[in-house]
Amino acid sequence: MAATPEAAPISRAAAPSEALYGKLNPGPGLQAQEVASHQRARIHSAMIEIAGGEGYESVTVRELVNLAGVSTRAFYLHFRDKEDCFLRTYELVVQRTTTRIVAAQNGERGWLERMRRAFEAFANEIAREPRSARLALVEPYAVGPTALEMVRRTDCLFEAMVAESLARAPEPFEIPPLVIKGMVAGVSRVARARLLSGRAGDMPGLARQLQRWVLSFNDPAAGRLKGLDPRPNERRPLSPEATLPFMGQSLREDDRTLILTAVAKLVASEGYSQLTIPRIRTAAGVSRRNFNTYFEGVEDCFLAALERRATTAIRAAAEHEYASGDDWARRVDTTVSRLCARIIGDPLLSRLAFVDAFAPGIAGLRCRENITTSLAKSFDAGAPPCLGSEEVASEASIGAIWAILHHYAVTGRTAELPRIAPTLSYLALAPAIGAPAAEETIRDGQERH
Repeated sequence: MAATPEAAPISRAAAPSEALYGKLNPGPGLQAQEVASHQRARIHSAMIEIAGGEGYESVTVRELVNLAGVSTRAFYLHFRDKEDCFLRTYELVVQRTTTRIVAAQNGERGWLERMRRAFEAFANEIAREPRSARLALVEPYAVGPTALEMVRRTDCLFEAMVAESLARAPEPFEIPPLVIKGMVAGVSRVARARLLSGRAGDMPGLARQLQRWVLSFNDPAAGRLKGLDPRPNERRPLSPEATLPFMGQSLREDDRTLILTAVAKLVASEGYSQLTIPRIRTAAGVSRRNFNTYFEGVEDCFLAALERRATTAIRAAAEHEYASGDDWARRVDTTVSRLCARIIGDPLLSRLAFVDAFAPGIAGLRCRENITTSLAKSFDAGAPPCLGSEEVASEASIGAIWAILHHYAVTGRTAELPRIAPTLSYLALAPAIGAPAAEETIRDGQERH
């Protein structure tokens, strides 16, 4: 997969000062409550127009009121600030989308057909209303922790919907909640990548592929994953220094390495919010001139450190002693297990790649897309032809794996990663070789190690 291009902004038809909606004033037969409701609706629409078209960072209260055709006083009667307006608009978008997905299934009793309609409704929503979709799937990463918590709750809602859909099968299988979580994360990653690259219109054509990807996990093998024990030799944390090497020969390249290493350590101990150029220079022992040679500022430096450390860990996990002679499925299974071990053994990687990854907002999200693309490339090498025939299979599986790793890291549960490594391998393997073969590969890997 190619690296995700930068988000393509959606142009607005109206200039910032041009109202999209006519004002509605109280009059005979028109209650103040109706006027207030109409004002809120126009402000929500303006938020979708700006945040979904140009990004949350472009939103100002002034532009919102101009576009909505309301006064600044009216805005503050309804919302505390622009973040409050975004969060409430987000809730409306999610509510509207879920209502339409549920409505699309009405009247159909067959579980597979209901699922097909649900995926098509979801994909059509993104293609039909890309601004709303971008507001819900992309822009929360620019807003902050409160918005990301709302995203988490939304994911839980969709996980419940997927679980309910699979439970309608004539002979439903036991699907672990972690696999369900991976399903939703994988579908979200595919949609988010299309929005970031300005290809929301591709989504309806991917609906069937996404459904097949989800159904590839719906097998009795999934229920047996919880009985698989972690590999004994993968429980040992790896040394953080194992992921530090950087290819560099000149003094300047050495300075860059010092800077990136210093950033990683500062973030691990104090967090992204405490980073400043003077603190980075002091920790690295470099001059301001040398810092400016490589980086434009704190964000640029942080993202470089994040991508370097994560991609180095991925390469190291993939380049193991089993790479020669093993088949593709075994290599993927071992890579997943070793990646879990590296995350446990490298708190700097865990903090950079997961806990603080979204601190820079959308730039952090784009960086994560690049990192998951690197992981996908390591998995795609030598993959069976059937995997390549499905455009989204690998992309969705990698998104599922990385989202689960992120979930365990931010909740302080990285020590549990060896226990869930079989589930992560299953998410990578089942769409490519089938659920039974995936389970067999995972079990064989435990016996070999």
